[in-house]
Amino acid sequence: MKKWMLPVLFYVLWMGGCDSAPLPVPPKIQELTIIPDHIQQHIIAKDRIQLLYEDDVTYYLVMFSKGNVLASVAVNEDRLVIHFKEGSEQKKEAQPYVYAINKSPELTIIELYINGKSMPIDRMTMM
Repeated sequence: MKKWMLPVLFYVLWMGGCDSAPLPVPPKIQELTIIPDHIQQHIIAKDRIQLLYEDDVTYYLVMFSKGNVLASVAVNEDRLVIHFKEGSEQKKEAQPYVYAINKSPELTIIELYINGKSMPIDRMTMM
Protein backbone atom coordinates (compact mmCIF):
# COMPACT_ATOMS: atom_id res chain seq x y z
CA MET A 1 0.00 0.00 0.00
CA LYS A 2 2.82 2.40 0.86
CA LYS A 3 4.52 1.70 -2.49
CA TRP A 4 1.52 3.13 -4.36
CA MET A 5 1.03 6.15 -2.14
CA LEU A 6 3.92 8.24 -3.48
CA PRO A 7 3.17 7.72 -7.22
CA VAL A 8 -0.53 8.40 -6.67
CA LEU A 9 0.22 11.57 -4.70
CA PHE A 10 2.66 12.71 -7.42
CA TYR A 11 0.05 12.03 -10.13
CA VAL A 12 -2.66 14.00 -8.28
CA LEU A 13 -0.35 16.98 -7.74
CA TRP A 14 0.82 16.86 -11.35
CA MET A 15 -2.74 16.78 -12.76
CA GLY A 16 -3.82 19.58 -10.41
CA GLY A 17 -0.97 21.76 -11.65
CA CYS A 18 -1.93 21.22 -15.29
CA ASP A 19 -5.39 22.64 -14.78
CA SER A 20 -4.35 25.80 -12.96
CA ALA A 21 -4.77 29.14 -14.71
CA PRO A 22 -1.64 31.20 -15.38
CA LEU A 23 -0.98 34.09 -13.05
CA PRO A 24 -2.03 37.46 -14.49
CA VAL A 25 0.78 39.67 -15.72
CA PRO A 26 0.81 43.00 -13.87
CA PRO A 27 0.67 45.94 -16.27
CA LYS A 28 3.65 48.22 -16.52
CA ILE A 29 4.25 51.63 -18.03
CA GLN A 30 7.60 53.03 -19.10
CA GLU A 31 8.48 56.37 -20.66
CA LEU A 32 10.42 56.08 -23.91
CA THR A 33 13.30 58.52 -24.14
CA ILE A 34 14.07 57.43 -27.70
CA ILE A 35 11.01 57.01 -29.90
CA PRO A 36 11.37 54.29 -32.54
CA ASP A 37 10.61 55.24 -36.15
CA HIS A 38 7.64 52.86 -36.47
CA ILE A 39 5.96 54.74 -33.60
CA GLN A 40 7.12 58.23 -34.60
CA GLN A 41 5.50 57.96 -38.04
CA HIS A 42 2.05 57.44 -36.45
CA ILE A 43 2.16 60.35 -33.98
CA ILE A 44 -0.15 63.23 -34.85
CA ALA A 45 0.90 66.45 -33.13
CA LYS A 46 -2.55 68.07 -33.16
CA ASP A 47 -3.98 65.34 -30.89
CA ARG A 48 -3.16 65.85 -27.22
CA ILE A 49 -3.61 62.19 -26.28
CA GLN A 50 -3.14 59.35 -28.72
CA LEU A 51 -3.14 55.59 -28.19
CA LEU A 52 -1.15 53.42 -30.61
CA TYR A 53 -1.30 49.64 -30.46
CA GLU A 54 0.26 46.66 -32.19
CA ASP A 55 -1.72 43.89 -30.52
CA ASP A 56 -3.84 43.42 -27.39
CA VAL A 57 -0.76 43.44 -25.14
CA THR A 58 1.54 46.22 -26.43
CA TYR A 59 0.32 49.82 -26.42
CA TYR A 60 1.97 53.22 -26.77
CA LEU A 61 0.37 56.28 -25.23
CA VAL A 62 1.42 59.67 -26.57
CA MET A 63 0.62 62.79 -24.59
CA PHE A 64 1.56 66.34 -25.54
CA SER A 65 2.16 68.58 -22.55
CA LYS A 66 3.87 71.87 -21.73
CA GLY A 67 4.73 70.63 -18.22
CA ASN A 68 6.69 67.67 -16.91
CA VAL A 69 4.68 64.45 -16.76
CA LEU A 70 4.79 61.51 -14.34
CA ALA A 71 2.84 58.34 -15.10
CA SER A 72 1.53 55.41 -13.08
CA VAL A 73 -0.70 52.48 -13.87
CA ALA A 74 -3.14 50.40 -11.83
CA VAL A 75 -5.75 47.68 -12.37
CA ASN A 76 -9.40 47.92 -11.33
CA GLU A 77 -11.26 44.69 -12.25
CA ASP A 78 -11.15 44.57 -16.09
CA ARG A 79 -9.88 48.15 -16.42
CA LEU A 80 -6.40 49.48 -16.94
CA VAL A 81 -6.23 52.83 -15.12
CA ILE A 82 -3.48 55.23 -16.19
CA HIS A 83 -2.74 58.29 -14.05
CA PHE A 84 -0.71 61.22 -15.34
CA LYS A 85 0.46 64.05 -13.16
CA GLU A 86 1.45 67.21 -14.99
CA GLY A 87 3.87 69.59 -13.35
CA SER A 88 2.98 73.25 -12.89
CA GLU A 89 6.01 74.60 -14.76
CA GLN A 90 5.10 75.45 -18.33
CA LYS A 91 7.28 75.31 -21.43
CA LYS A 92 6.59 77.42 -24.52
CA GLU A 93 5.85 74.43 -26.73
CA ALA A 94 4.01 71.23 -25.87
CA GLN A 95 6.40 68.27 -25.91
CA PRO A 96 5.43 64.67 -26.72
CA TYR A 97 5.71 62.17 -23.88
CA VAL A 98 5.59 58.60 -25.19
CA TYR A 99 4.92 55.66 -22.88
CA ALA A 100 5.12 51.94 -23.63
CA ILE A 101 2.39 50.00 -21.86
CA ASN A 102 2.31 46.23 -21.46
CA LYS A 103 -0.92 44.75 -20.18
CA SER A 104 -2.72 41.43 -20.14
CA PRO A 105 -5.43 40.85 -22.77
CA GLU A 106 -8.04 40.46 -19.99
CA LEU A 107 -7.90 44.21 -19.33
CA THR A 108 -10.40 45.41 -21.93
CA ILE A 109 -11.03 49.00 -20.83
CA ILE A 110 -8.48 51.80 -20.56
CA GLU A 111 -9.21 54.76 -18.27
CA LEU A 112 -7.02 57.85 -18.38
CA TYR A 113 -6.70 60.51 -15.69
CA ILE A 114 -4.64 63.69 -15.84
CA ASN A 115 -4.16 65.38 -12.45
CA GLY A 116 -7.12 63.37 -11.15
CA LYS A 117 -9.51 64.40 -13.95
CA SER A 118 -10.85 61.79 -16.40
CA MET A 119 -9.72 62.54 -19.96
CA PRO A 120 -10.76 61.03 -23.30
CA ILE A 121 -8.24 59.65 -25.75
CA ASP A 122 -8.30 61.82 -28.88
CA ARG A 123 -7.17 59.15 -31.35
CA MET A 124 -6.57 55.38 -31.39
CA THR A 125 -4.34 53.99 -34.12
CA MET A 126 -3.53 50.39 -34.97
CA MET A 127 0.00 50.04 -36.30
